[in-house]
Amino acid sequence: MSELSIFVKPLLLTLLFEVGTAWCLGMRNRKDLLLVVLVNILTNPPLVLLSHFLMYYLGIGRGQLITYLILEVLVVYIEYRIYKACLLFEFDPFKLSLILNGISILGGLLCQLF
Repeated sequence: MSELSIFVKPLLLTLLFEVGTAWCLGMRNRKDLLLVVLVNILTNPPLVLLSHFLMYYLGIGRGQLITYLILEVLVVYIEYRIYKACLLFEFDPFKLSLILNGISILGGLLCQLF
């Protein structure tokens, strides 16, 4: 079960931070909020898997932050493209992806500190 928890905990935290932030930005349409959930289900587990693989199994430990940031940039771009194609909420899709992922990263870092 612990192998599964490396995916579940980050996904649940990401959903909490990103859906909450989207709500705070004024997103109220259920379809758009569901889109935020689905986009994160699509991008978060592969991000976690790839970052764990690169950092732990290939021994890219010194460049953890750089590796993680490169992967996050890729996630921001993928999510931006999905939001651009599907979002009903009138908000710049790139800014939305950047804000949601930024809050998620900061929230995750704060959770690790406590």
